[in-house]
Amino acid sequence: MSGHSMLPRVVQVMQCIYTTVNPEGPPPFTVDSWWHSLSLSYQVEESGREPSIVILNLREGESDEPIMNTHFMINLNTMRVHDKFQDYRFSVPQEILSVLTQLREYVKSVVQGRWEAKEAQNRETARRLEKEREEQRNRVQDFCRYLVEKGLIDEDHASHFSIDSLHCPVCSAKQTSCNMCRIISCSNSDCEVSSAIPIVQCSNHHNTTFCTSCLERPGSLPRLGKCPTCAHWFCSTELQWCIGRPVSNDGPGPSPPNIDLIRLHSARPLSCPYIACMDNSRESGKNGRRCCNTRCWSRVGTTTCPECITQDSFACPCGQYWTCGGCESQASSASGILTCPGCHRRFCSSCSHIRACELCEHVEPCHDCIEGEKSVEVKHTMFECRGCRGLLCETCTDIDEKSCCRCDRSICKLCGYEEGNPVCDECGASMYQYDDDYMAYDDYL
Repeated sequence: MSGHSMLPRVVQVMQCIYTTVNPEGPPPFTVDSWWHSLSLSYQVEESGREPSIVILNLREGESDEPIMNTHFMINLNTMRVHDKFQDYRFSVPQEILSVLTQLREYVKSVVQGRWEAKEAQNRETARRLEKEREEQRNRVQDFCRYLVEKGLIDEDHASHFSIDSLHCPVCSAKQTSCNMCRIISCSNSDCEVSSAIPIVQCSNHHNTTFCTSCLERPGSLPRLGKCPTCAHWFCSTELQWCIGRPVSNDGPGPSPPNIDLIRLHSARPLSCPYIACMDNSRESGKNGRRCCNTRCWSRVGTTTCPECITQDSFACPCGQYWTCGGCESQASSASGILTCPGCHRRFCSSCSHIRACELCEHVEPCHDCIEGEKSVEVKHTMFECRGCRGLLCETCTDIDEKSCCRCDRSICKLCGYEEGNPVCDECGASMYQYDDDYMAYDDYL
């Protein structure tokens, strides 16, 4: 109750009660969590509008452990005090009657406020439910009207069909509706109503349903997709998609799958998350691959289907890098592709089969050319810095070359070193370890 607006009044009551019972002893100065605490509790009558009883408990703590026992229990309805230690009852002193009345009125206002808030919430809930029921009735009426127009039910059947019903008027199966436009159909896939108003449902999330008109939305993948293998519907995030390569693309950047862009095909799901379907897609050659070019058009979807892979697709010999073509050729400089000066094969920048100078970016022959001793017009012998392990060509090795001041190893300008005292990584690590040990020894002394 610390910081409560009623705390000063309760402290006044507590001090008066203790003084009345023991005039010789000093009354408690305030409340705390160890020696003196209090609680203002109440019970609410059945209607919930009024408190049926209000009790103020004055508690005391034990001297040797933090246990609170109620010493005085004050009934604010009868204005009587019960000394539970002495099992003695007496009327509250006159000087605190008005204060206790204020406490009782405070509790009453709290109870009434909560009752009014709950009543307001109940009214709002009832209003919202009635509005939802009215909207549902209107949708059911539109549903029946549509079925009459399609000749699935007659006028007499529609007029006698309850607008509060949650079943299909043709087959009595449960109704289903689109999460977006709220149009109603039949959940029975064999019912002709479900064919007239097609609504699909996610196989993993049964509350996710959309009519075919609401599946597509400009600028993003369809909300649901049908696996071409198992024919089940899934949420778009659970499927592998190919959104279709743009027929004409002005730049290497990703193009959103909107209706204004001409694509080789519309967005199509390639496989669902089930292993059998993924294996089937892989075996049939219809599975998609993820392009490693971060600026590829396919990054808006998930993968690139075989139909959208162009002749200039690129696969690095290391097997870790692949691009679908087209986007890679437009962004070859950004992708960091390395070309061997000997065999002219291309490699990704992180491939272990070829190396490039980290300063001038000149490329040395690939491993196959070096092992085959093929003659290359431009040769670059690569050296590995003993400090940072960076790769430098023969030309760049002599640029600002320094020696470690501790072990005399050659280190390159790529290395980090102290001003005027270049240190290689290995000596730097041991130096820091030495300093740490020295400081620890110094502290010990």
